[in-house]
Amino acid sequence: MRRSWLRTKVNEGKTKMTNKVTEQAKRARSLVPVQREGETDACMVCGRTMRPAGVVRGEGRVCSPTCARQWAEGLK
Repeated sequence: MRRSWLRTKVNEGKTKMTNKVTEQAKRARSLVPVQREGETDACMVCGRTMRPAGVVRGEGRVCSPTCARQWAEGLK
């Protein structure tokens, strides 16, 4: 096996992987939710500020399992 052939194969593999990682990074950036100005989500039990979620907004969110248990006990 020649060294030049092996070097070309290694370089092809590196560029292929670099392109793949770059493409995945572009896709990941497009999935990050954009925070809207002035809108903050808070836990409905303790009031702790939480990161905004793309699916659920506003009322009805809890920050931890402990807060969820406290909320569920309040419904009884």
